[in-house]
Amino acid sequence: MEPLLSTKLYIPPTRPELVPRQRLIERLNESLDCKLTLISAPAGFGKTTLVSEWVTGCECPTAWLSLDEDDNDTARFLTYFITALNRVEGIEANMGEGALSMLHSPQPPPVEVVLTSLINDGADIPDRIILVLDDYHVIDAKPVNNALTFLLEHLPPQMHLVIATREDPHLPLSRLRARGQLTELRAADLRFTSIEAAEFLNDVMGLYLSTVDIAALETRTEGWIAGLQFAAISMQGSKDATGFIKSFTGSHRYVLDYLVEEVLEQQSETIQSFLLQTSVLDRLNASLCNALLDQQDGQEYLEFLEHANLFVIPLDEERHWYRYHHLFADLLRQRLKRTQPEKLPILHRRASKWHEQNSMGKEAVDHALAAQDFERAAGLIEEQVDAVWQRGEHAKILGWLNMLPKEQFSTRPHLSIFHAWVQLEDGRVKAAELSLRAVEQAIKTNAANEPEKFVYPNSAHLKSRASVMHAMLGFRTADAPSIIKFSTEALESLPEKDLSWRGIAAMALGDSHYIVGDMNGAYKALSEAIRISKTAGNIYMTAYTSIKLAIILQYQGKLHQAQEICRELLTLMYASGLSRSALTGLLHAQWGEILWDLNDVDNAFQYVSRGLELSKLENDVANLVWAHIVLVKVLYAKRDLTGAMDTILKLEKIARKSHVPPWIVNRVAAWKARIWLTERNLVAIDHWVQGRQLNKDDELIFAREVEYIVLARILIMKGELYDAVNLLERLIEKAEAGDRITRLIEMLLVLALAKNAQGDIDNAVVTLLKSLSLAASGGHIRIFVDEGPSIEALLRRVKVENGKIKGHISTLLATFEEKITGSPSRTQPLIEPLSERELEVLHLIAQGLTNQEISSRLYLSLNTVKVHTRNIYGKLGVNNRTQAVARANGLGILLYA
Repeated sequence: MEPLLSTKLYIPPTRPELVPRQRLIERLNESLDCKLTLISAPAGFGKTTLVSEWVTGCECPTAWLSLDEDDNDTARFLTYFITALNRVEGIEANMGEGALSMLHSPQPPPVEVVLTSLINDGADIPDRIILVLDDYHVIDAKPVNNALTFLLEHLPPQMHLVIATREDPHLPLSRLRARGQLTELRAADLRFTSIEAAEFLNDVMGLYLSTVDIAALETRTEGWIAGLQFAAISMQGSKDATGFIKSFTGSHRYVLDYLVEEVLEQQSETIQSFLLQTSVLDRLNASLCNALLDQQDGQEYLEFLEHANLFVIPLDEERHWYRYHHLFADLLRQRLKRTQPEKLPILHRRASKWHEQNSMGKEAVDHALAAQDFERAAGLIEEQVDAVWQRGEHAKILGWLNMLPKEQFSTRPHLSIFHAWVQLEDGRVKAAELSLRAVEQAIKTNAANEPEKFVYPNSAHLKSRASVMHAMLGFRTADAPSIIKFSTEALESLPEKDLSWRGIAAMALGDSHYIVGDMNGAYKALSEAIRISKTAGNIYMTAYTSIKLAIILQYQGKLHQAQEICRELLTLMYASGLSRSALTGLLHAQWGEILWDLNDVDNAFQYVSRGLELSKLENDVANLVWAHIVLVKVLYAKRDLTGAMDTILKLEKIARKSHVPPWIVNRVAAWKARIWLTERNLVAIDHWVQGRQLNKDDELIFAREVEYIVLARILIMKGELYDAVNLLERLIEKAEAGDRITRLIEMLLVLALAKNAQGDIDNAVVTLLKSLSLAASGGHIRIFVDEGPSIEALLRRVKVENGKIKGHISTLLATFEEKITGSPSRTQPLIEPLSERELEVLHLIAQGLTNQEISSRLYLSLNTVKVHTRNIYGKLGVNNRTQAVARANGLGILLYA
């Protein structure tokens, strides 16, 4: 676990010259009888200052947490939250120890379980305490909001939560408000009254303005505290305050520009110089300022700035670290760039050296790049690229490498390998190939001059990594022999300790099996790759390979197992700081496809939409295109054919600009033809068959399987039924050999339609029954529903005694009925509906888990599981597990479990 930043846990110190805000303090004191106090207002309304003043003066022990964007990771958020609680005087030092242990376990349980442990610990606290979450507006992650919602719902009565934020959080505020459990302070409450403005301007700032001037300034600023402060600092020493106030107007940006210039011009030259030059820093302390300015009085300057209210904010109680107000820093930087551009590279170079000496590698790189000292930046990147890459911070690496000139790669094969990977993710296959050639040339040159002592990574090691990249290239071009050749070479030559790259090579072997449609081989190879990546501690590659495994499981018809992998992975991604990454986007898209298969179309749309949003954060073209393909399937299911075709046109545009793997291009083409089939666009279909050069007698390859299924549909539509049946039987033989169950289900469905069209009803029903027997195990529904009335009619002819298949047929027919009536049956058709927990237990029963396994999975006692099971039997009117699953399938309940 990375070290925690203690400055986030300090209560910001109050200033003795503050304007007392007794009316607000009284409201905050009264709010302690509620669960939540929300202080919500735009920047500059004194939210943090008010809460700090209140908790410092009240008698309640307080836990304080200042949030930042990284806290969108649920595990990180809760770790800081629990640590803040442990700093409160009078609380046992081990509070939340069990919750922390669960958070950082290899496979963390659901967050509700973690929070339950924490809440139980909190229930034992004897006295009232206040929990403050400052700057909550930086939180936009739904899991964090969900966690806080759960915490609020079950908050012990002696705990009171305070949230300071620039915008309303995504919490159940309406419910809390209706229950009288919420106290709110808004901008209208926080703004300075005329009396408070007068006290601030005259008593604190020493301006001695007239009542008229104060009223005018208070009106112009609308009581905005930061605006009053900007104006007051600008007016210090002014001989014409009234004239200044009259001119204090205009848009926000121009007013701030004017005020900053006025502030700077009223300071001595040395202070102006200090402010401008240190504005290149995100955080500053005396040592860093001294190194930046080549002087020794940095602490004195910082103390002066704080005393003079010059927008410097202390980050800890010891006054060691500071930062400038964000708006002030931005404007200082603009002025420095405009007035002293020649100083920027010098300042950034010095900042880079200081950060490097103080083991702050990423900051050192950022400043070296800002200084355009590319030789230094390349060296710093090379030192830490493996560690940063392994943490999954690919966007950071991408940003760094894109800023380096090409010549920096010619002598640094280590960086060139990562550059090739970045180019490959961006769909620039030719560029990646050129980079790898440069790698190989540089390796030859370096090998001749390499010292005898071991260099990490040395030339032989780099050559092995280059082989891994060649295997990755083979995946993008669907060249299975190339993948096998290079990944095998890499596994034979990579050092044993380079587990991360060995895991990538093993994953590539899995890709080679996938490309030829061998799902069993792919499953085995990917499982081994996951084992290696887990041993290496490489969370990114573990997650990436696991998503590929979920794809394989879906092909094998194991939808629930694939969904379980997605569920576990999403928890891992949030716990590992990868929640806002293109990889998490790929995970959401894949989960969306599984939900589509299970006919949970609305949730599938939500997941794939989120997947698309996240996939755009990075330049991985394959991930972005995959998400678009799933969107096409979901839009087709929603009968939004226009939206589906628009998405396909976007995909084709992407494919024209970047290299997209051929099997993905083929899926796009197949869905385009599927939409034309639905629209009966015969001219477009004929052009498509000719353009794709498809023939019923072609040698069938997995990469084009989806197109041949569409071709079979076209043959059925044209009445060429014998050719359609022959083509489908060949496809089915291939799919069975490759264990591609989901595709096999579709092929059998289309074959049933073909036999039905031939008038061979009996064989059509037999074929449909084969499809049903495969679908019932995995829970496939949407494949049947998208076939429409023809399949529904055949389903009504199927007569079986098998409970599982019979239950699945009932589910399918009920779904067809919903489609016709337009009334979704999400409401359970029971007199007494199953609770959420009972639905969870039922879902696991349907997967075949024992009571003991369910107990472990849900963190429940065995007796509690038995009680839930008895309740399920009673509500469903059954006597055993088999009957329960069949009854639930028949009622459509398991669709939403």
